[in-house]
Order: sequence, then structure tokens, then C-alpha cells
Amino acid sequence: MNSFSYIIGIAMVSVVIYYGLNVWKAREQESYRNKIRRGFETLDEIKEHAKEFNEKSIIKVADTIYVAIGYALANSIMIIGHDGVVIVDVTESYESAKEIFAEFRKITNKPVTDIIYTHNHADHTYGAKAFVEDEQFRPNIWAHKSILKALAMNFNGPNIAHYVRAMRQFGVFLPEVSAGIGFKLNIGKEGMTSGFLYPNKFVDGEELDIKMAGVSLKIVHIPGETDDQIGVWIPDQSAFLCADDLYKAFPNLYAIRGTKSRELMQWVNSLDKMIDLEPDKLVPSHTRPIFGRETVSELLTEYRDAIQYVHDQSVRLINYGYHPDEIGNMVQLPKHLLKNPFLKEFYGTIKWSAKSVFTDYEGWFSGDPVDLDPLTRNEKAQKMVNLVGAEKLVNTAKEALNSREFQWALELSSYIVRVDPNNKAAKDVKVEALTALGSRQTSVNGRNYYLTSALEEATGLEYKTPKETREALVREFPIDYVISAFSVLFRPEDCADRNETLYIELSEPSSHHFIKLRNGVARVRHKTPRQWDIKLKTTETIWKDIILKERNTLAAIAIGDILIEGGTLALNSFMSCFDRDITFVV
Repeated sequence: MNSFSYIIGIAMVSVVIYYGLNVWKAREQESYRNKIRRGFETLDEIKEHAKEFNEKSIIKVADTIYVAIGYALANSIMIIGHDGVVIVDVTESYESAKEIFAEFRKITNKPVTDIIYTHNHADHTYGAKAFVEDEQFRPNIWAHKSILKALAMNFNGPNIAHYVRAMRQFGVFLPEVSAGIGFKLNIGKEGMTSGFLYPNKFVDGEELDIKMAGVSLKIVHIPGETDDQIGVWIPDQSAFLCADDLYKAFPNLYAIRGTKSRELMQWVNSLDKMIDLEPDKLVPSHTRPIFGRETVSELLTEYRDAIQYVHDQSVRLINYGYHPDEIGNMVQLPKHLLKNPFLKEFYGTIKWSAKSVFTDYEGWFSGDPVDLDPLTRNEKAQKMVNLVGAEKLVNTAKEALNSREFQWALELSSYIVRVDPNNKAAKDVKVEALTALGSRQTSVNGRNYYLTSALEEATGLEYKTPKETREALVREFPIDYVISAFSVLFRPEDCADRNETLYIELSEPSSHHFIKLRNGVARVRHKTPRQWDIKLKTTETIWKDIILKERNTLAAIAIGDILIEGGTLALNSFMSCFDRDITFVV
């Protein structure tokens, strides 16, 4: 797959994961696999916690509110109105959402008039098409206006890096135990497809009072896991749908799969909004609903206080000059908060969160001059091997493993594997250390990351997106997003001195775009350029066909589906400046 198609295919994948496995390498790899399996023989606590969401059920919250839990990673919620129904969050696959909708249809046959995305994460948005019964009468798709920025970032951000790290966090290759906040992620597996629909209605501001399907609702902006997150207040039922601002696990204040900084005090302020509403019923988009005004108020209060505690104490320790690693180990919740089952570290952790506070305020530099311009990991590994010797490092790593100093064993063995990836003794220690660390994690995210990393060391893995999912995303998203991706595919090492402009004129619908190479960057604008060197003219559908490699570029030019001014060879040369010829080699 070429790089451009690959990035488009994995767009929006902060939480979405797809995968494939290479053929196992016989006995040696099966031995590694068995070692990693042993990591699942412990931590019954995780399995007990998973009972919270591992059984499929439709829970009646009120006469007009039902929540589907256990069908996917996220819940889907139905609000029944006089004129129809409103669906809040749609899970992460068309198939999971379709199964939920079939159960909802046993309760009411009223038409779906509106769908609300509480935020941009795929486990809340990718199942939308399952709730569309007539393509000519699509429901309105609501979201906060700031979702546009989040969706755009997924086309020109570090998607491949997030994709690989998400693979590890969600443990796709591992036996299913729990996802920490839901049953499992149902995308990327056989028979699971995307049904994402692009939003067409937006909340712009902090609150919106509105009637949907004849029901009076207040949509409230409650940023937490994401800046675009919204909740739904149903005053007639004294019920608040709180999205991902609360679930039965310590909040994921930092996601190890990779994400932009989550502002803790912004999350706290969102929880304060909920507390002020005094709901009788709280319906998260993960885990089960909570009932009773006093119970809900106490839970929300302790949850928000735990987040503020981590923030405040991390800042306090920053001011004392502590290193982020030290801060991560020093911040501990008060005992009475640790007792709260909603603050157990089944998902996020206090340590990751505290270190994230440091990064949010201070950036990547710890303050220690050693970290100002450190050796690269490869340089340090080589110097350690030169200094100590590979044999001595391996033996010391084995001793650390036997002494149950698993982190030290991991660090020592990693030096050797970086210098000599074929050193079997070092790889054995590294796999054992990763497995031991993973098997001792309460956080499912940490557990999966360690154990999947062990699997990667032991086996060949290939990450790829199903063609159907890739096509669904490219077809559904605006063309501006697709063209914007060119900026992060430009290769200055080959084309830093180029100063040229490609003008792209599309029809059906009409749009104008240009990509200008200048000073080692590819500037993308969605307008007609004043001057251009090459002009490409076609339809939006044909352009997307080319991107998806469903149409041959040369053949399209030959029959006139693509018109080029400035020369085909010039176009080909222009496109050679981007990662791995993006479909325009003719």
C-alpha cells in the first residue's frame, strides 16, 4: 500500500485498530507465545472488573432512556421522544451498532431523527450508518464544532505512530480479558466494518437548549478526554449522559497510545458542571449507569477531586524541582479516594497522569541538563555495550530477571537488542521482562502494551487496514481533509529546492485546491492559486478513486477522465516529492 492511501486508511484511528499477522516462525516463536500467555494467568481482579460490561444487555435508565452495554467497547444510548428517537453514540463498528439497533427496535419503532456524537473517538462514531433505515432520510448527525479540528488532525497528524501504539494499548493480538472500560473493540476484526457518517449539525459554544424528536434537551460542552466532548442533559428525567468524563476506572488523563495533552483542570471544570445540575441518573458512554442523586453527587465529587489532586500535587512537586519520573512515583491519592471502585487503575494510572501534568506545563525538557541534548537511544546502547560488553550485560540482565528487577532487566536487555537484534539471549530476557511487567499491571492499557511489545519482539507483525474501511473513510470525509494530508507526506530530503505549484480543480461538487512546494514545505490551500505550474482537472469521485488505487491514473488520463496542463512528466516529477509515490506514477 502506498503511504498516502495508508495514512488515509488509518485516519481517526486514536482509539481504532486493525491488524494482520505474519506466519509464525515455528517452534521458537511458539515458545515465546507460550511465555506471553502466562501473563494472563494472574490478576483475577481484572476479570472481576470486566463483569461490569462483558455481558450484553439493554438497561432501562428511565421510561424514555435505554443504554446498550457489552456489545462493543463503548455504549450506545437511546432517548425516546414524541416524534422519534435520538441515538447518543453509536459504538465503533457497523455490525455492533446494527445488533444494538435490533434490540432497540424491540422497544420502539419510532424513526431515528438525530444522532449525537459525544466526541470524535472512533468507538463513539463508526457505527452510525447502522441507525440509518432510509438513505434518503438520514438523521441529523450532531457534534461540537471543535470536532472539525479533531477530525482534520487525524489526516495530517502522526497517524501511523498512533495506530501502532493503539495496537499495543488495546492488545489486539492478545487473548481477550478486558478492555478496561468496555467489552472489546469491534473494528479490524473479521466481519467488522466502518459506518462513519460525517456530522452535519454543530453545537458552537458551551450550551445548546434544543428539542430533538420532541424531547427538550440541553447539550453541554464538557471537555475531558477530548476538547470536543459534549454531554446531554435530559431535565424531564433528571438524567445526564456524561460521555467519557466518568467511567468505572481511574480516568485516562494520559493515553499511552499517543494523544494531545488532556487538560486536567478543564476535565475538573466539566465535572463541576455535572455536579451543579444535580442529576438523579448518570449515564456514561462506558460502563454502567449510576442511580440516585446523592450517590451520583458523591461519585462525581470524588472523581473530580481525584483529578484535581493529581493536578495540584504534580504542580507542587514541579515547583520543588522534581524530575517527571520522580513526580510520577511520588503522587499518590489519599486513602479514602483509593477506596472508591471508580478510581481503581483499570484504565488510566496516577503515575502516567502526574508525568503528563509535567509535560503539559513544562514541555519535553525535564529541567535536568543531562536531558537537554541527550544521546540517542541507539548511541547510548552502543556505548553501553562498548563499555560493559554484551556478555556482561546479558548476564546482568539475567540476574536482574531472577531477582525480579524486571524494569532493570528490560533496560539492560534493550541496550543489546538495539545493537544486535539477533542476540537471542538478550531477546529472551527482554521478552521475559516485558511479560513479567505486563502480567503485574492492573491497568489493562499497561498490561496490553507490555505484552504486545513482548509479542512484537518475538514475532513478525504486519499492520494493515481492511480495504473496505479505508474506502469508507475516504468516501465519507470532505475532500479538503484528503488533500491536506499531502503536507505531512512531503520529502524535503529530495525536494527542498523545488518551487512549484500544483493546482487541483475538482467538479461534482466544484472545489479548488493547490499544493505549493516552497522552502522545504508543502503548503496546502483550498482555493484557486494566483499562479500555477501544473494543473490537474477531474471530478472528486475520480480523485478519490485514484487515491484508493481503484482507478489507473494513466488510463484515466488517456480517456480524458483526468486533464493535465503542464505535462504528465511534470506531474509525475512533482508527486515524486511525496512519500512513496502517491498513486500518480504514470
